[in-house]
Amino acid sequence: METLGVAVPVFVLTYNQRDITADLTPFKLSVSYTDNLDGDESDSLEISLEDSDGRWWQAWYPVMGDRLNLRMGYQGQALVDCGDFEIDEIEIEGPPSTVRIRALAASVMKELRTNQGKAYEDTTLAGIVKTVADRQKLKVVGNVEAIPIKRVTQMHEEDMKFLKRLAQEYGYAFNVRDDQLIFYSLEELRAAPGVQVIGINDLTRYAFRDKVKGTPSSAKVSYHDPQKKAVVTYEVASDKKVVAKPSADSLKLNTRAESPEQAKSKAKAAINRANDEATTATLSLWGNPKLVAGMNVELEGFGNLSGRYQISKSHHSQESSSGYTTELELRRTAIAAGNKNKLKVANVENGKVVLK
Repeated sequence: METLGVAVPVFVLTYNQRDITADLTPFKLSVSYTDNLDGDESDSLEISLEDSDGRWWQAWYPVMGDRLNLRMGYQGQALVDCGDFEIDEIEIEGPPSTVRIRALAASVMKELRTNQGKAYEDTTLAGIVKTVADRQKLKVVGNVEAIPIKRVTQMHEEDMKFLKRLAQEYGYAFNVRDDQLIFYSLEELRAAPGVQVIGINDLTRYAFRDKVKGTPSSAKVSYHDPQKKAVVTYEVASDKKVVAKPSADSLKLNTRAESPEQAKSKAKAAINRANDEATTATLSLWGNPKLVAGMNVELEGFGNLSGRYQISKSHHSQESSSGYTTELELRRTAIAAGNKNKLKVANVENGKVVLK
């Protein structure tokens, strides 16, 4: 792990494209940023400020929906762009008087959380995602499979919840950032190399949970084959590289599949979701802005719990009292092959993963 030594943590914050870092710094208590892989929670930004003279009650009171951009890192190094956020919530409390500003990456000014009722017929998974994105004036980023779908109903659900349901069923995660609807194939993310090796001495705190219950040996999905005029069951086994000893249970999904493509995709997504819960970890370490949700890391020196893990959530916080810290939530994606095999790790350069 890179040694940061006495590097000084810094941030740059813009408000409607105007740099307000110098104005805020004398009052800053903390600046934090949370990055989520799964779309049920938006990426968020939170700023806590001292307000002894009451300026936030008057001239400095923010406007809901106004845009913030945050960059974080260390003095003398390239700062990581955490993205754009829209102000969603303001809290002022005291004494002593403090203000807390919370902003979300998923636009608070769009109708993402308005219930919609709609049936999608004779389309594909990619087509449905594009339809929802077009309705919200968002650009789809990422490769979504064109899995045929005869009919699916959005039953007076918010677009965010409907997309989450589809993403889970077919093995994707998604997020909304600015004007982009970003879809990730979880299978592709799991297969990516680690971006960093983390050892026990790199951490200020760690916690692991390893379990068998809820980690089935296989998942089954059935569909009707019109040519064979019979119900055909597709079964996919648990990945032994992730769960060495799954339970003897088989996960039989109570879901409808219209084709072999759907059955295969839904079964793989279900078993992978179950595998995700087999071994999880929470780590705290000194601030590292390059560790964000969706990336894989290699954990070494943890015995049977060593291996490749995927970051499902990262929380980066610069506090006046404790400096810059990073907290990670992880799920194991592969068990290390042993000390004889050197772990293959990747670098992140300009937002791209590059093998060493």
